[in-house]
Amino acid sequence: MSSSSPPVPSYRRIETLEFSKSIPSSILDDICPSRLKSTSTFNAVKHTREAAKKNCLGKPIQDLNHPAYPAYGLFASRKLSSLEHVIDYHGFVTLNGEEDTESDYTYSFAKRRLVIDANAVGTEARFCNDFRGIREKPNAEFFEYRDRVGDLKCGIRVKKGEIIGKGDEICVNYGKGFWLHRFGREALEKASLSTRGVPVEEGKVECSFLKRRHQCTLYYE
Repeated sequence: MSSSSPPVPSYRRIETLEFSKSIPSSILDDICPSRLKSTSTFNAVKHTREAAKKNCLGKPIQDLNHPAYPAYGLFASRKLSSLEHVIDYHGFVTLNGEEDTESDYTYSFAKRRLVIDANAVGTEARFCNDFRGIREKPNAEFFEYRDRVGDLKCGIRVKKGEIIGKGDEICVNYGKGFWLHRFGREALEKASLSTRGVPVEEGKVECSFLKRRHQCTLYYE
């Protein structure tokens, strides 16, 4: 364990999605019907940090052998059950193709019509790492859902059949497409080696996305 700590991530925490003004009203009306009921906010339902903290926390990784050390990870605050909604993935939403291609925190949303970018604004869901090199398989997944007023949201939930213990790291699968697009087939093969039990140092991707995060759009599978 190291006594040094990574820099505190700089981002503005938000409780709902924020939308680019370039998104057509026809798309917004479908994604966020609550905007038809209120001119003051796009989303009537907010996901507060206080609520999220009951489920998870973004914390610095202390294990020197962790592929993301010394960055952050997302850890369970309590025992989480199968299919339990853990936290929302919020950010600044743009049309697909208008996102910041330099951002490390983009996610394809709403049948790939839109992109959520959690680089400058978001929730602690932005700290959720890919499972490769950390555990044998993911224990959580991205999913899209409609909240109680019908607004479309993106969140992270526990995978079916999985139980996440208190203090365990919450990990998702970013998909093979990410690795191939971001680093190439060799990186994907190295990541797969580390997942199958090869020591992390042997399986580590030289330009690991776990440290640099993802600089391409994540596609929900």
